Amino acid sequence: MDETEARAMRREILADVGPILREELAAEEWGRVLIEVVRGPDGAPVVAGMDVEELFGDEARVDEAFGGERVRAVLPVLAKAVEALCALDELELEDVRGGTFVRMPGERFGWLPALVRAPSARLDGERDELVAKLRAKNDAFHERFGRPPDDRLGVDLGSERVGWTVAGKAPLVARATLVGTFAPHARTWGWGGTNPHAPEGVRRASALLVDAILDRDVWELSTPVFATDELTAWAVAAFVCDRAKGDAVVCVPDREGLVFLLLRDVSAPGGAPGGSPPPPG
Repeated sequence: MDETEARAMRREILADVGPILREELAAEEWGRVLIEVVRGPDGAPVVAGMDVEELFGDEARVDEAFGGERVRAVLPVLAKAVEALCALDELELEDVRGGTFVRMPGERFGWLPALVRAPSARLDGERDELVAKLRAKNDAFHERFGRPPDDRLGVDLGSERVGWTVAGKAPLVARATLVGTFAPHARTWGWGGTNPHAPEGVRRASALLVDAILDRDVWELSTPVFATDELTAWAVAAFVCDRAKGDAVVCVPDREGLVFLLLRDVSAPGGAPGGSPPPPG
C-alpha cells in the first residue's frame, strides 16, 4: 500500500469513528481522548482504558458518557479502529499501546499513534520559536566548527566529552551531555536522567541539566518517559538547549532510536577554547 492509499484509508476510518466520538463519547466537551488498546487472550484488540484531556465543556456529561453502559457497545469498534490506524502507520499495537484522537475544526478528528498527552502550555506556545532558534544556533555552530559527523563522533558521556574532526579544520572537543532519547517504534521520549540503560554518571549529569531548568510548569520535564513524535522530541531538545544556553544539539542514531546530545564549551585539545558561536543573524 502506498502513502496515497494509506491516507485515504486513514480518512475513511476517522470519518467512521467521528460520529461515535461525538454521539457516544461527548466529543463536543473535550479536545482529545487517549485510548489504550491491548491484545486480548484470543489476540483481538481490546480497549483497556480511556483518558480525556483538554476538557473545556460539561464535565458531568463527559463522566456520564464514559461511565455509562452505552459506551461498552462501541469499545470493540474503537479497538479495531485503533488497531487499523496503527497498522496504516506501520506500527505494532504492542509497541504504542493505543492511540489518541484529537478534535479538529469542522467536526473532524485527527489521529496520533500512541497515548499522546496534551503538551504543556509553555512548551506548546514556544515550540515554533524554540525550534527556529535551535536551527539557527546549529547552523552557526556548524559554520564555525564544522558539522560533527554523526557516525564518527568520539563520544564519552561518562566524562561528558565528544570529539570530532572535520576536513580542513583542527580536531575539536566539546562538553556533551545526554538530553534524552526518542524511540521511533514506541513513539516515546525518555530523559537521559532516568534511562535505566545509561551509566550512573551519565544519568547524574543529564538529571542535573534538566533539574537546573526553572520552568517547573512544563510537565514533560518531570515525566521520565512519554509518548510523542520526532518533531516534538526536537522541540523538547530545543527547549533544554535554550534554557541551558547550549551551543548546539546533535542527534545521533543508534539501534534503539535517536540520541540527543547537548554540546557546550568547544575547544581544541591542548589549545585555546573554541568559544561559543556568534549569535544567529
